[in-house]
Amino acid sequence: MARYFFNLYNDETSLDEEGTELPDDSAAREWAKLEVRYMASESVKAHAHLVLHHHVIVTNEAGEEVTTVRFGDVVSVME
Repeated sequence: MARYFFNLYNDETSLDEEGTELPDDSAAREWAKLEVRYMASESVKAHAHLVLHHHVIVTNEAGEEVTTVRFGDVVSVME
């Protein structure tokens, strides 16, 4: 298992100090999508709006970027 860090960039920067152990980069990408969907829903509940460019940058133990997931990448707005 490798450790991945999920750093949130919204109105503030929240760096993940602990990380999460996952099998590989693919699993980290999927985990990031789930986490960002959850954060997006919490933002809507708390603030009644969603900022689509807020994002999470996932890095591996070496500090290399694995992926970036924007809130707008994981939600759809429908009328």
